[in-house]
Amino acid sequence: MRVLLVSANREKLPSPVVPLGLLSVAASLRDAHEVQVLDLCFEEEPHRALRDALAAFDPAIVGIGIRNLHTNAYDGMERLIAEYTALVDTVRACGTARVVIGGAGFSLQPTTLLERLGGDHGVVGEGERAFRDFVDSVARGETPPRLVHGGAVSKSEGVVRIRTSAIRSDLDLLPPPARDLTDPRYYKFDGTVNVQTKRGCAFQCTYCDYPDLEGRKVRVRSPDAIADEVLALSREPGVTHAFFVDSVFNVPPAHARATCDALIARGTPLPWVCYASPVALDDELVSAMARAGCVGAEIGTDTGTASMLRRLRKPFSLDDVVQTRELFLRHEILDCHTFVLGAEGETAEEAYETLRFVDRLAPDIAVFIVFMEDRESMTVRRAQHRDALLELLAREAPKHSGWVVPELGIRFGQKVTRVVEREGLRGPAWLWLARQRRLGVRGLVA
Repeated sequence: MRVLLVSANREKLPSPVVPLGLLSVAASLRDAHEVQVLDLCFEEEPHRALRDALAAFDPAIVGIGIRNLHTNAYDGMERLIAEYTALVDTVRACGTARVVIGGAGFSLQPTTLLERLGGDHGVVGEGERAFRDFVDSVARGETPPRLVHGGAVSKSEGVVRIRTSAIRSDLDLLPPPARDLTDPRYYKFDGTVNVQTKRGCAFQCTYCDYPDLEGRKVRVRSPDAIADEVLALSREPGVTHAFFVDSVFNVPPAHARATCDALIARGTPLPWVCYASPVALDDELVSAMARAGCVGAEIGTDTGTASMLRRLRKPFSLDDVVQTRELFLRHEILDCHTFVLGAEGETAEEAYETLRFVDRLAPDIAVFIVFMEDRESMTVRRAQHRDALLELLAREAPKHSGWVVPELGIRFGQKVTRVVEREGLRGPAWLWLARQRRLGVRGLVA
């Protein structure tokens, strides 16, 4: 059966992201079905590209992957919803293919989005096994359910659960992502390839959607398989950096250490960055990360006050955050801390205390986000004091060379993208800004 998989994500700020989930689904299908991937990220005329692909391939099933419900500038959901709806309309106008919608963004609001976008079916959660079973059932002439469930997401209603034992028990049983179907323009931009070492998150931070998408039970991949994948990717033309996209790389710490050891045993194939938490970080692990090639870590610190840490249910203290900064400095790993202002009713006056903490912490980079919606599903209202928070950031952030505010375009936006492309910078964009700050030189973007 012919299946066209469409990556609908067109976000390029701060850099375009390889659709790892879609490539994983493609890998799970192509031993039994004819599969093509259409990535719309770099297409100037996405609807023309979609029409051309439909005419040339004539698929029976079109899977549309939705990664995000808002842009990285946090400018609301409606524009992206309209874009996704228009893609479904284009498929409808070009034939009779079944439209199946999936992806992380879709999985957060599957019932609502399936109706709004006008899809025939939806896949909720992990798609490798669920979408394969869906396509197999259609090929047999069966009538599949409208919504099928592929893994960890647990809040959706009206969903039929598909067998997922292989996914939930051992990620190493899944085929590796179909990397050969990656658009080479991703690597041309900044040379970064994304890699997953585990799924799931045991933390209970109030706003985060990782546990909804991947479950609270952490399922790890073999460290040797991870290191072999990184080694193979290091030989791909244009690849210069890896990004470990787990919710938290360093938890559980034993798996993180084993992964570092496996990378060291293979000669540290690529410099890499990761998401990290102040939980379970010590000198031994950070030293191993540095020796394994870690050059940067993004930390979800979120706040600079003890009261907000409790309200956000963060599993660490401000002292842990300070120690994390000191560890990364000691081992020459660049750090980027993200702060979410306005959640749980936080006022501008309370947020100002966070800014004072960030000033004292002096991380290489601090990214500030004004809270939008809990888990992108609007189960909690956006920040009550949004305007005051934005005014506060507009006043304070320009004074600090390492402070980034995506929503206000402060050290974020097309200007940064143009600098990355012009200078041929490699790796995530924040790295070079952080490196300049550590060297004490004037940045390319003021």
